[in-house]
Amino acid sequence: MITLPKNDLKKQEILQKIAKKVEKNKNYTEEQVNKIIESFNVEDSTLFRRELVNFNYLGKDSYKEIYWLKKYILSEDELVKIESNQKKIEKGGVY
Repeated sequence: MITLPKNDLKKQEILQKIAKKVEKNKNYTEEQVNKIIESFNVEDSTLFRRELVNFNYLGKDSYKEIYWLKKYILSEDELVKIESNQKKIEKGGVY
């Protein structure tokens, strides 16, 4: 069973793999997104779904309760920012 790493940078590998299973230009219900996530044999599909939204792989319309693909991978700038924030967290700082 796959658990989500605590390190945000390390999370990206599994989140990208999940995002690649989501089709472009298609809306998904929460249940459909959960099924995609669960196909990876993850420990907590809710946590993975939230992180996909938090890192902007998926968009979410809370009113219509739909999700859609925003991107398959993060940009180099986004990864650098995540890495910088992670270093601050590891040093006990606040970002």
